[in-house]
Amino acid sequence: MAVAALLVVAYLGGSWHYSNVLARDLLAPSSGEPTRDIEVLAIDGGTIALSRTERSERDGVFGVAGEGTYGQVADVVDVGDDQVTRVFREVEGEFAVGDMVALDQYAYLGNPLTALGLPFQEVRVGGELGVLPAWLVDGAADTWVVIVHGKGVNERRQALRLIPMLNEAGYPALVVSYRNDLGAPPAESGRHGWGYPEWRDLEAGLQFADLRGAESFVLVGFSMGGEIVATFLHESEASARAGAPLTDLVRAVVFDSPVLDLEGTVDAEAERRGIPGILTSTAEAIARLRFDLDWRALDQVARAGEFDPAVPVLLLHGTDDSTVPFELSAAFAERVAHVTFEPVDGADHVELWNADPARYERLVADFLARVAPVELTDG
Repeated sequence: MAVAALLVVAYLGGSWHYSNVLARDLLAPSSGEPTRDIEVLAIDGGTIALSRTERSERDGVFGVAGEGTYGQVADVVDVGDDQVTRVFREVEGEFAVGDMVALDQYAYLGNPLTALGLPFQEVRVGGELGVLPAWLVDGAADTWVVIVHGKGVNERRQALRLIPMLNEAGYPALVVSYRNDLGAPPAESGRHGWGYPEWRDLEAGLQFADLRGAESFVLVGFSMGGEIVATFLHESEASARAGAPLTDLVRAVVFDSPVLDLEGTVDAEAERRGIPGILTSTAEAIARLRFDLDWRALDQVARAGEFDPAVPVLLLHGTDDSTVPFELSAAFAERVAHVTFEPVDGADHVELWNADPARYERLVADFLARVAPVELTDG
């Protein structure tokens, strides 16, 4: 009996501890600063030699973030035993041999003006808890593209990779923020809810756009932003100018590396860590009670039948996603007939544009042209 009691105590203690890990990893707002673990070995004109790591030799376009410096790398031109040489350009500051840097998936630094040369407005959206800062890049179309970033308090830069294509096509782009973001009010709990209650902040962004003349919307969700978009589609009943729910004005959705089943994502990560399934399940049950985390409500695969078939979805996911299992998006696509599913071979989490910018932009542009063609305003 004593041994059994000790086993029960150890089991419950381990489950409680893992619920704390879930709270730290999933729910605690954090800046998500990349780790600078790649060394600059040489700089020669338009190339840079970096210490060879799995990340530094990954093909594609990435930012290079140093201490007070920023650049951009593209094609790998040579791979040696201990270094990788890539096409390179400096953006900010001056890099030097010996600098420690990180590869940055967002590829651009700053805001639409400093990063892309595109004029924009830093607008203030009135949210449930206070003012939510947002970027607005104007366009002539009636349909606005509203972009929701993933987990992190300063992640609006995710949208910079998509904005040039949207701007060229004529779509206004509104890059919203939500509670716990930098410059936004904190959540009452101090934690992320993965859609509950962040969907209300997305709703506030659409209400702002509606008042500024938007006639319809395309919603884009990156990673956790995918859960926020999906939750908004399930929950919002706010009225627009015409007296219809705002969800009636959504013409299409684009998901990039979305979290469509938070519990399934946690299960996969626990399995990678070697944590027994029974301990994971108990920790998830504890987290539900401690942190009011409704796993079922955040399982969009199980809720696939609740998505409006009149709202087409473009779903993009990397086959090598090490954060959110590719299989969850594949399962969602199997259950939702109005999904266009585009796997990106070899791409990691939210690095689909990086892997092949031209293909990514073409996929999104073609989808938008088909489901939400540009219609100019009277002006």
